[in-house]
Amino acid sequence: MSQLIVIPTLTEAFPLINSAGFVPTENPAVYQAKSPEWKLLIAGIGIVPVMYHLTRHLANNRYDRVIHAGIAGSYSLSLQPVEVVQVVRDTFVDVGVDHGGGVVKWIFHENIWKPDEKPFRNGWLEVPEDKSLNLETVIGITVDTVTSGPERKARLAEKFNPQIETMEGAAVFYVCQMENIPVIQIRSISNSTGVRDRHNWKTEEAIEAFTQVLKDMVCK
Repeated sequence: MSQLIVIPTLTEAFPLINSAGFVPTENPAVYQAKSPEWKLLIAGIGIVPVMYHLTRHLANNRYDRVIHAGIAGSYSLSLQPVEVVQVVRDTFVDVGVDHGGGVVKWIFHENIWKPDEKPFRNGWLEVPEDKSLNLETVIGITVDTVTSGPERKARLAEKFNPQIETMEGAAVFYVCQMENIPVIQIRSISNSTGVRDRHNWKTEEAIEAFTQVLKDMVCK
Protein backbone atom coordinates (compact mmCIF):
# COMPACT_ATOMS: atom_id res chain seq x y z
CA MET A 1 0.00 0.00 0.00
CA SER A 2 1.63 3.23 -1.18
CA GLN A 3 1.13 6.15 1.22
CA LEU A 4 2.15 9.80 1.19
CA ILE A 5 2.54 11.89 4.34
CA VAL A 6 1.98 15.61 3.74
CA ILE A 7 3.38 18.03 6.34
CA PRO A 8 3.53 21.82 5.87
CA THR A 9 7.05 22.58 7.13
CA LEU A 10 10.41 20.92 7.57
CA THR A 11 10.32 21.99 11.23
CA GLU A 12 7.18 19.94 11.74
CA ALA A 13 8.51 17.04 9.67
CA PHE A 14 12.07 16.82 11.01
CA PRO A 15 11.37 14.64 14.09
CA LEU A 16 9.62 12.07 11.86
CA ILE A 17 12.39 12.21 9.25
CA ASN A 18 14.97 11.67 11.96
CA SER A 19 13.20 8.97 13.95
CA ALA A 20 11.58 6.96 11.16
CA GLY A 21 14.57 6.87 8.82
CA PHE A 22 13.34 9.05 5.96
CA VAL A 23 16.06 10.14 3.53
CA PRO A 24 16.15 12.98 0.96
CA THR A 25 15.39 12.36 -2.69
CA GLU A 26 16.32 14.33 -5.80
CA ASN A 27 13.32 16.55 -5.03
CA PRO A 28 14.24 18.59 -1.92
CA ALA A 29 10.60 18.59 -0.80
CA VAL A 30 10.24 14.79 -0.91
CA TYR A 31 11.66 12.19 1.47
CA GLN A 32 11.64 8.40 1.15
CA ALA A 33 11.28 5.96 4.05
CA LYS A 34 13.23 2.72 4.26
CA SER A 35 10.04 0.99 3.20
CA PRO A 36 9.25 1.87 -0.43
CA GLU A 37 5.56 2.26 0.39
CA TRP A 38 6.07 5.48 2.40
CA LYS A 39 7.01 8.94 1.15
CA LEU A 40 6.88 12.37 2.81
CA LEU A 41 6.12 15.69 1.11
CA ILE A 42 6.96 19.08 2.62
CA ALA A 43 4.09 21.03 1.09
CA GLY A 44 4.44 24.57 2.47
CA ILE A 45 2.38 26.81 4.74
CA GLY A 46 -1.05 27.90 3.56
CA ILE A 47 -3.68 26.97 1.02
CA VAL A 48 -1.90 28.09 -2.17
CA PRO A 49 1.51 26.43 -1.59
CA VAL A 50 0.05 23.13 -0.42
CA MET A 51 -2.37 22.91 -3.34
CA TYR A 52 0.44 23.62 -5.81
CA HIS A 53 3.03 21.26 -4.36
CA LEU A 54 0.60 18.42 -3.68
CA THR A 55 -1.06 18.65 -7.10
CA ARG A 56 2.31 18.78 -8.84
CA HIS A 57 3.55 15.77 -6.89
CA LEU A 58 0.41 13.75 -7.57
CA ALA A 59 0.71 14.45 -11.30
CA ASN A 60 3.66 12.04 -11.40
CA ASN A 61 3.02 9.81 -8.40
CA ARG A 62 0.06 7.72 -7.36
CA TYR A 63 -0.82 6.71 -3.81
CA ASP A 64 -3.38 4.51 -2.11
CA ARG A 65 -3.74 7.05 0.69
CA VAL A 66 -2.56 10.51 1.74
CA ILE A 67 -1.98 11.32 5.42
CA HIS A 68 -1.90 15.01 6.22
CA ALA A 69 -0.41 16.09 9.57
CA GLY A 70 0.70 19.19 11.44
CA ILE A 71 -0.07 21.49 14.34
CA ALA A 72 -3.33 23.36 14.87
CA GLY A 73 -5.03 26.04 16.93
CA SER A 74 -7.95 25.04 19.14
CA TYR A 75 -11.38 26.61 19.47
CA SER A 76 -12.50 24.21 22.18
CA LEU A 77 -11.59 24.31 25.86
CA SER A 78 -11.93 20.54 25.88
CA LEU A 79 -8.96 20.21 23.50
CA GLN A 80 -5.80 20.69 25.49
CA PRO A 81 -2.35 21.58 24.10
CA VAL A 82 -0.45 18.58 22.69
CA GLU A 83 -3.65 16.54 22.22
CA VAL A 84 -3.70 14.74 18.86
CA VAL A 85 -6.98 14.63 16.92
CA GLN A 86 -8.30 13.41 13.60
CA VAL A 87 -10.13 15.91 11.39
CA VAL A 88 -13.10 14.40 9.56
CA ARG A 89 -14.77 17.63 8.38
CA ASP A 90 -13.11 20.76 7.03
CA THR A 91 -13.77 23.73 4.77
CA PHE A 92 -12.45 27.05 3.47
CA VAL A 93 -13.90 29.83 5.63
CA ASP A 94 -12.16 32.93 4.25
CA VAL A 95 -13.63 32.59 0.76
CA GLY A 96 -16.67 34.84 0.51
CA VAL A 97 -18.23 38.15 -0.43
CA ASP A 98 -17.70 41.36 1.54
CA HIS A 99 -21.03 43.20 1.81
CA GLY A 100 -19.53 46.06 3.80
CA GLY A 101 -19.98 47.00 7.41
CA GLY A 102 -18.13 43.91 8.53
CA VAL A 103 -20.63 41.57 6.86
CA VAL A 104 -18.87 38.80 4.93
CA LYS A 105 -21.00 36.02 3.50
CA TRP A 106 -19.56 32.58 2.88
CA ILE A 107 -18.97 31.72 -0.77
CA PHE A 108 -21.49 28.88 -0.57
CA HIS A 109 -24.19 31.11 0.91
CA GLU A 110 -23.71 33.40 -2.10
CA ASN A 111 -24.14 30.37 -4.40
CA ILE A 112 -20.93 31.26 -6.24
CA TRP A 113 -19.55 27.86 -5.31
CA LYS A 114 -22.19 25.15 -5.39
CA PRO A 115 -22.38 23.59 -1.90
CA ASP A 116 -22.93 20.03 -3.15
CA GLU A 117 -20.65 20.01 -6.16
CA LYS A 118 -17.78 17.52 -5.93
CA PRO A 119 -16.01 17.27 -3.56
CA PHE A 120 -18.22 19.33 -1.22
CA ARG A 121 -21.21 18.25 0.82
CA ASN A 122 -23.24 21.24 1.95
CA GLY A 123 -20.06 23.30 1.66
CA TRP A 124 -17.92 20.92 3.69
CA LEU A 125 -15.23 18.39 2.82
CA GLU A 126 -15.85 15.15 4.72
CA VAL A 127 -13.67 12.07 5.08
CA PRO A 128 -14.19 8.74 6.85
CA GLU A 129 -12.68 8.25 10.26
CA ASP A 130 -9.72 5.89 10.55
CA LYS A 131 -10.82 4.11 13.72
CA SER A 132 -7.55 2.20 13.98
CA LEU A 133 -5.86 5.45 15.10
CA ASN A 134 -8.06 5.69 18.19
CA LEU A 135 -8.08 9.51 18.03
CA GLU A 136 -10.88 11.92 18.84
CA THR A 137 -12.57 13.15 15.66
CA VAL A 138 -13.06 16.90 15.22
CA ILE A 139 -14.38 19.56 12.86
CA GLY A 140 -11.71 21.82 11.40
CA ILE A 141 -11.70 25.03 9.43
CA THR A 142 -9.00 26.21 7.04
CA VAL A 143 -8.07 29.88 6.97
CA ASP A 144 -6.00 32.28 4.89
CA THR A 145 -5.78 34.62 7.88
CA VAL A 146 -4.71 33.19 11.24
CA THR A 147 -7.28 33.96 13.92
CA SER A 148 -5.52 36.08 16.53
CA GLY A 149 -8.32 38.27 17.86
CA PRO A 150 -11.39 37.49 19.97
CA GLU A 151 -13.84 39.17 17.59
CA ARG A 152 -12.82 37.04 14.60
CA LYS A 153 -12.72 33.93 16.76
CA ALA A 154 -16.25 34.56 18.01
CA ARG A 155 -17.51 35.21 14.47
CA LEU A 156 -16.02 32.02 13.04
CA ALA A 157 -17.16 30.00 16.04
CA GLU A 158 -20.73 31.19 15.55
CA LYS A 159 -20.72 30.58 11.79
CA PHE A 160 -18.92 27.23 11.61
CA ASN A 161 -18.71 25.78 15.13
CA PRO A 162 -15.16 24.45 14.55
CA GLN A 163 -12.96 22.69 17.07
CA ILE A 164 -9.63 23.46 15.39
CA GLU A 165 -8.12 25.81 12.80
CA THR A 166 -5.34 25.22 10.29
CA MET A 167 -4.02 26.87 7.14
CA GLU A 168 -3.83 23.73 4.95
CA GLY A 169 -6.33 21.04 5.95
CA ALA A 170 -9.17 21.70 3.52
CA ALA A 171 -6.67 22.24 0.69
CA VAL A 172 -5.28 18.73 1.13
CA PHE A 173 -8.79 17.29 1.39
CA TYR A 174 -9.85 19.13 -1.76
CA VAL A 175 -6.95 17.96 -3.91
CA CYS A 176 -7.18 14.35 -2.75
CA GLN A 177 -10.94 14.11 -3.15
CA MET A 178 -10.80 15.64 -6.61
CA GLU A 179 -8.17 13.02 -7.47
CA ASN A 180 -10.17 10.23 -5.76
CA ILE A 181 -7.39 9.44 -3.31
CA PRO A 182 -8.37 8.42 0.25
CA VAL A 183 -7.09 10.94 2.77
CA ILE A 184 -6.96 11.50 6.52
CA GLN A 185 -5.84 14.50 8.56
CA ILE A 186 -4.03 14.28 11.90
CA ARG A 187 -3.41 17.43 13.92
CA SER A 188 -1.87 18.17 17.30
CA ILE A 189 -2.98 21.18 19.33
CA SER A 190 -0.21 23.74 19.78
CA ASN A 191 -2.24 26.73 20.98
CA SER A 192 -5.64 28.27 21.51
CA THR A 193 -6.94 30.53 18.76
CA GLY A 194 -7.83 34.14 19.48
CA VAL A 195 -4.63 35.29 21.21
CA ARG A 196 -1.39 35.19 19.23
CA ASP A 197 1.13 34.81 22.05
CA ARG A 198 3.77 32.35 20.91
CA HIS A 199 5.30 32.28 24.39
CA ASN A 200 2.32 30.17 25.49
CA TRP A 201 2.35 27.85 22.48
CA LYS A 202 3.37 24.21 22.87
CA THR A 203 4.77 23.90 19.36
CA GLU A 204 7.63 21.47 19.96
CA GLU A 205 5.52 19.27 22.21
CA ALA A 206 2.68 19.24 19.68
CA ILE A 207 5.06 18.24 16.88
CA GLU A 208 6.43 15.40 18.99
CA ALA A 209 2.89 14.24 19.74
CA PHE A 210 1.71 13.88 16.13
CA THR A 211 5.13 12.54 15.15
CA GLN A 212 4.63 9.59 17.48
CA VAL A 213 1.31 8.76 15.82
CA LEU A 214 2.91 8.89 12.38
CA LYS A 215 5.96 6.92 13.49
CA ASP A 216 3.72 4.15 14.81
CA MET A 217 2.08 3.97 11.38
CA VAL A 218 5.32 4.02 9.37
CA CYS A 219 7.34 1.67 11.54
CA LYS A 220 4.74 -0.95 12.45
